Amino acid sequence: MSVATAALAAFSDVVGAAAVREATRHDAVQGVIPQLVIEPGDEDQVAATLREATRRQLAVVARGSGTKLEWGASPSRCDVILSTRRLDRLVEHQPDDLICVAQAGMRLASLQTALAQASGHQQRLMLDPPQGDAATLGGIVATAATGSLRSRYGTPRDLLIGVRFALADGTVGHAGGKVVKNVAGYDVGKLLTGSLGTLAVITELAFKLHPCAPVSRSIVFADASASGLAGFVQRLRSLPVVPSVVDIAWPDGLVAVRVDSSEEGAERQAATIIAAAGGRALTESEAIGLSARLAHRPWDRPGVIAAVTVPPTRLAELLQVCADFASEAIVRGLVPAGEARLPQDSGDVIAMRTAVELLGGHLALHRAPAAVAELAWPAREGAEVDLMRSLKQQLDPAGILSPGRHLAGV
Repeated sequence: MSVATAALAAFSDVVGAAAVREATRHDAVQGVIPQLVIEPGDEDQVAATLREATRRQLAVVARGSGTKLEWGASPSRCDVILSTRRLDRLVEHQPDDLICVAQAGMRLASLQTALAQASGHQQRLMLDPPQGDAATLGGIVATAATGSLRSRYGTPRDLLIGVRFALADGTVGHAGGKVVKNVAGYDVGKLLTGSLGTLAVITELAFKLHPCAPVSRSIVFADASASGLAGFVQRLRSLPVVPSVVDIAWPDGLVAVRVDSSEEGAERQAATIIAAAGGRALTESEAIGLSARLAHRPWDRPGVIAAVTVPPTRLAELLQVCADFASEAIVRGLVPAGEARLPQDSGDVIAMRTAVELLGGHLALHRAPAAVAELAWPAREGAEVDLMRSLKQQLDPAGILSPGRHLAGV
C-alpha cells in the first residue's frame, strides 16, 4: 500500500470515506498541490484529523471558501487541505446581548442573512472584507481581513470575543467567551487573528454584533491633490461625528464618507461635515452608484495587491507614495490603512515597501506571484520574528500547520 493510499484510508476512518478525496490541481495553494482534501464534520473530527496528520508528519493548510489562500507566502509544504466547509452552522444568537456564536466554515453572507431573519432584531456583524459574500468567518479572522467598515467598527480582532480551536496535536482549546468583557490573561483569539492558519485551526467563533442603523447619508469630497484629501480627513477627525465609512479613492481624487444613524442624527452629521470640512451630499441613487464602483477595488483588476498602513499624520505622504508606485488605491482615511494595486514588477513593489517603511508604516502582500512575494515579505530577523517563531514552537512544535506562510517563513 502506497503512503498516499494508507493516509487516505486512515483519514477515512476519522471523518468517513465520503469526506476524504484525493486533491487536484484546483486545490493547490499558491502552486503547491496537496495529496488529500479532508472535510471534518465537527470539532472532534478536526482535532482527530490534526492528530493523525501530526502522527504522519503531514503538513496541513486549513481552507474555508478559498478566497484568501493567496494571502501570505507560499507554504513550504502542503500535504493535506483541511476544509471547514461542513462547519457552517450558526450555533447561537443572543440578540439582547448583541452576540453570536458560529462555526468557522459559515460564510459571512449566510451569517448576515440569518441575523437579518431573526424576528424583531436588526443586527449585523460589522465586517465587510474583500470577497465578503463568499468569505468564511474562520478565514476572515485567520487573515485579519477588513473593509470600509474598519473606520468605525475596527478589525476582526476588535469584534471577536471568543474562539474555539484545535492545535496540531489534536488538543481542543478555547479563549474568551460569550460576554464582551470576558477576556483575562493570554488572549489566544488575538494571536489567531491574522495568523494565516499557522498556529491552530479555528473551529468556532463568538462575535460582538451591532444594531443596524435605519438611515444612511453619504458625502463626497473631491480634490486632485494628496494634501487636499488628507486635509479633509484631518478636519473630519475634529468634528462631533461618527462616520462608518471614510474611503479615499486614489488617483480618483475623492473621499467617500457615510454616516449611519437615525434620520435626524444622520442629517445632522452630514450637515456638520459639509459645513466644517467641505464636500457635497449625495442622493440615494448617487450613493448607491458610488458604493458599487468602489466596492471591489482594487481587487477587480490584475496586478499585485498590497496592504499598507501608516501613522495618521502621514496620510498625505502615503497617498503620494501610491501615486508614485501604484495603479490605484483605496485607503480608509481615519486609520489610515488600505490596499493598493501595483504592476507585477518586483522593483515597484520593493520601492513602495521601502517608501511605506520610511513613513513608519508597513506593507504586506495579499496577492502576488511567488517571486514578487518573496522579495517584498518582511525581514527574516528581528524581535517580531523571534516572537513568531516562539509562538509557533509553543503551539505547533511539529511544524505541520501552514508551514512557511507567515512572517519569516514561520
